[in-house]
Amino acid sequence: MLRCGNWEQAVTPEVQQSGIFVLAIFLAVMAERGWQWLRRRAARQWPVAEGRVERAEWRQPNTGTNRYFVADLAYSYVVGGQYYAGYYRRAFSDAASAAAFVNSLKDRALQVRYKRGACGKSLLLEEHIAEAVGSAAEVAS
Repeated sequence: MLRCGNWEQAVTPEVQQSGIFVLAIFLAVMAERGWQWLRRRAARQWPVAEGRVERAEWRQPNTGTNRYFVADLAYSYVVGGQYYAGYYRRAFSDAASAAAFVNSLKDRALQVRYKRGACGKSLLLEEHIAEAVGSAAEVAS
C-alpha cells in the first residue's frame, strides 16, 4: 500500500510487473551503451588502416512508428595485403540528415581501426568519420 497524505493506492501485481519490465528494458539499453563505449575506447589503441566506403545508403525502417532513419555504410580496408570489410550504422531523426550523411561519405577514403591479431575485427570511430565528412565538404567547395 502506497500512502501519501490522505491518499492511498494499492500497488497491484500488474503495476509491479510493468515497473520491473520497464526497469529491465532500461538496464538492457544501458548495458548495450556501456558495451559500445568500452569497445570504442579499446579500439582507440588499435592500429589504423586506410579504408574506403564501398556502399552508403539510408532507409526508414519498418517499425510501425517510422520515427527515425538509418544510414548504413559498408567499407573495406587492407592489412598486410589482405582485404577486409566492415559495416557501420547510424540512426537519424530526419531523412535529410541521413541522406546528407550518406552522400558525404559515398566512395570516400577514411581511416579504419582494426584489432591487432584479428584484422577482420574493425571499427569506425566518430573522429575518423568526421574527418572523411570534412574532407568531402572541402572537395565540394
